Amino acid sequence: MHIFFRLWKQLSQMHFRVIVILSMIMILFGTFSVHMIEPETFPNLFDSFWWTMTTLTTVGYGDFFPTTIGGRLVGIFLFIFGIGLIGVLIGKIVEAASTYQRLKKEGRLLFRKTDHFVYIGWSKKTEQAMIEVFNHDPKASIVLIESIKEAPITLDQVHFIQGDPTDEKTLLKANILESQRVAIFSDPVIEEPVLKDGKSLLIASAVEALSIQHNADIQTVVEISEERHIKKFNHIRVDDFILSDDSVSLLMAKATLQPGTTTIFRQLLSKKFGNNIHVIKASKSWNTYRDASQKLLDDGAVLIAVNEDMDFRESIRKPLNQEDMLYVICHDSTFEKLKVIYKTE
Repeated sequence: MHIFFRLWKQLSQMHFRVIVILSMIMILFGTFSVHMIEPETFPNLFDSFWWTMTTLTTVGYGDFFPTTIGGRLVGIFLFIFGIGLIGVLIGKIVEAASTYQRLKKEGRLLFRKTDHFVYIGWSKKTEQAMIEVFNHDPKASIVLIESIKEAPITLDQVHFIQGDPTDEKTLLKANILESQRVAIFSDPVIEEPVLKDGKSLLIASAVEALSIQHNADIQTVVEISEERHIKKFNHIRVDDFILSDDSVSLLMAKATLQPGTTTIFRQLLSKKFGNNIHVIKASKSWNTYRDASQKLLDDGAVLIAVNEDMDFRESIRKPLNQEDMLYVICHDSTFEKLKVIYKTE
């Protein structure tokens, strides 16, 4: 008995790949040997494979069983050696799955997918932004980078990376070079605006350094506390800035002066109200802002801006170029129809 214990101990210490190979050999041995020894009892290989698997996993349905001495000796061999081997294999699989979940929760696994979003910094605003992204695109993938010990959110679409976001190695773990966009959130723990925006500046600089080093086009959005700090980012590329407090202050002012307008802003910002802001390119047949506005309105969309221009006072004279980006409000189904219509023009 002591010999068997030593044997199982050595098996449990073997590499997972070796255990898999030995298990496959054991299964093939049982399948082919019992079929050749008792072709009447096991007329085909699937029946012998079925009996081998039910024996090794100790299920033992009893629908097939060997009747000859040779077949029973194969069964005894599977009882003594195979069951323990398969038990070790199952234990290794469970251990691997448990290790994977632990490493994922601790943020120690690399992210290898592409076309994802990278969110740096965890706060309530980060969580709300994630929920809105998933409302818009349930299949979207987000990689969260933060220096905390465990993942603060458990969603299949969110992959957590633990580490310092100013460290290029941490950013590369998130496969940042093949991401769609990087969003840098202000640290909610830091109260001083200068220090808070200073940390965001360091992170944005690290992202920009990787962009230059690998010749990659990384689009970055940064949340800042004060507008006067925007000029501090001039030496690096940042596509958009989001002011932390100004948005709330402006919405409060609008609600004070014009009650009810905040409902309109919420509809513009959130996908859950049905309509959404979409971007399309100008059609060849549109010469002015007015042409585009009227045609889009006929097709069920409202034009709100051309590039960053929301001034439509001279819309009948303002020319459109094919490179212009038009921002419209419409339902997703309407947007899909617009893409088909204007792509064929």
